[in-house]
Order: sequence, then structure tokens, then C-alpha cells
Amino acid sequence: MSITIKDVASAAGCSIKTVSRVVNGEAHVKPELRERVQDAIDQLGYVPNISARRLVQNRSYVICLLLHASGSIQSTLITKALDIGYEGEYELLIQTYFPSFSRSRTKIANLVQHQRIDGLVSMPPCDSDPFLIDLLDTSGIAHVHIAPLNPTGGMPYVSAEDYAGAYQMTELLIRNGHQRIALLMGQRNHRSSIDRLYGYRAALENNGIPFQEAYTVDSENNFPGGYTAACMLMDLSKPPTAIFALSDEAAAGALYALNELQIEVPGQVSLAAFGDTPLSQQVWPGISAVQYPLEEIVEESVKMLIELVEGRQPEQRQIIFPTSIVERGSIRKIATG
Repeated sequence: MSITIKDVASAAGCSIKTVSRVVNGEAHVKPELRERVQDAIDQLGYVPNISARRLVQNRSYVICLLLHASGSIQSTLITKALDIGYEGEYELLIQTYFPSFSRSRTKIANLVQHQRIDGLVSMPPCDSDPFLIDLLDTSGIAHVHIAPLNPTGGMPYVSAEDYAGAYQMTELLIRNGHQRIALLMGQRNHRSSIDRLYGYRAALENNGIPFQEAYTVDSENNFPGGYTAACMLMDLSKPPTAIFALSDEAAAGALYALNELQIEVPGQVSLAAFGDTPLSQQVWPGISAVQYPLEEIVEESVKMLIELVEGRQPEQRQIIFPTSIVERGSIRKIATG
């Protein structure tokens, strides 16, 4: 025989409405009464009727994670988002988004306009599409952006100190005697790529090293992108003595290319990355990296979204996490002069 809300109310010595308020996380329930109801729920093993809950509150209890592509970073992101959503009793919908495909735009529009989701967290570069931004603004649906391209006004977002991280890593390479430092750029429609480029350039400028376009290579933030970019760089008449990739996967691709070219790392070329995912620790030599707090960013993004969905105002609507440097064996000091 299944346990009903009426059974819980009887066991807790309160009304059915009070049990409903506790189950739905509503206010105006005294702490001691809330605790009594929760104890009754736990002891009886009561499981709320989710369908009824959704109908009464006119909410789907589904939040959407909007991605542009899959990869190792996305895997970490999804795992963390699932954990936080589970704690808040929300289901997570993973949706890829490609602005150039009309089908992709239609899909997200249907999700929003038909109230199949309560809110969404977007990963770059999804927010660079004017269609999506207009859809979110006109619908009024709760949303939080991760590292948005244009973090303006009161836009709720979570990001990291990309500029500072890139500056610190570039300066570390300079302190180790490097002046010909190449940068594997990543996607230019990512705010993080732009800020990291600025940080790299500022470190060069502040140390009296001229910026050279030849050492700045457009590269996808993945293994093939890093591999191809490294091959191009090492074919220059004056190849770099250090390569700074803006993702761990690109750095791993560059490392593979350098090994294939029989160029020793760090003996002949030093290597650095941005991210510090487990991949940087699993290759040899271990890759020195800017530690990007991805899990913390995802956690705060989903928590902020749930607060907005539930009509509460987050303490902060714009959160920027610090970055730090993790030194491993891929950087070597070279002689200057």
C-alpha cells in the first residue's frame, strides 16, 4: 500500500496543506513543524507525486544546460550540474546549440516558449548568438551565462579571472628566459579567449617584449587544433621557445606534435596550458597550467539559476573566481642574452 500525503499529515499531526508547503519548499512554516513533517516523510518513506507538483506550481522542474560541443570539459561540467540539480530536486536537460542551424534555434525556442524548462545555463559561445539573447530577454525565462561574450548590465553570470591567469602564466614563461612565446588562441567568439589574449599581450608589453602576430595562432581548443598549430609554429624560421595553449586538450595535441617532430619538452620548447583538467597531469611531462575553477563555476551557475527560478534574489548576480598557476615539468629555464 502506497503512502499518501494524508498519511504524512496524520503522522505529523498537521494539515495536508502544511505537508504540501514543506514538500514544495514554501515559506510560512515554523521550523519545528517543518522538522516534524520532514521526520514523518522520512519515517514513512513518502515520495511526492512529481507530476501533481508540477501541475500545481505550473513549473517543469527541469533546467537546461546549453552546450555548443562535447568534450572532456563538457563531461566535467555535466557531471557537476547533475549533482547540483539533483540536490535541488531538478532534472537536467542537456541541449546542444548551433546558431547556424535553424533546427537548433527552433528546438531551443520550443523549449522556452512551451515552458518545458524553468531556466537555462548557457556555455560559450551560445550567448554570442543574438537570436538566443533576444529569446531569453523577451521570454523572461530565468538564465545564467558562463563566461558570456558581453557581460553587460545586470546579466547573471559566473566566470573566472581569465586575463589575470594568462598574464601570470606568460610572466612565468618570461621569468624562465622565454621571449618567443606562442599563444594557441582558441575561439575568438569566446570571452575567455579574448581576455586571455589581452593578458598575454599585457605581460609581453610590461616586460618589454614586442608582440608578434606570427606567434598567435587561431586554434580550436582540442587535440587536433593544438597538434596542427604546433606543427605550423615549429615550421617558422624562428620558432617559439615556449607554447601557451588556451586549453589542456590543445596543449596535449601540441605535446604530441612536438614529440613527433623529435623536439624535446621542456628541453627545447616549454609548454603551458589553461585549464588544469586531469589531462595535464596524465601526460609526460606534466603540463604547467593555469588552474581554471570549472567545477566551482558550474556549481555557482546552477545554484544561481535555481534561486532565480524559485523567485529568490541571489546574493551576487555576477561572480568571478580567481585563477592560479600549477607548475609541473613542462617549463624549463633557458639562458638569456
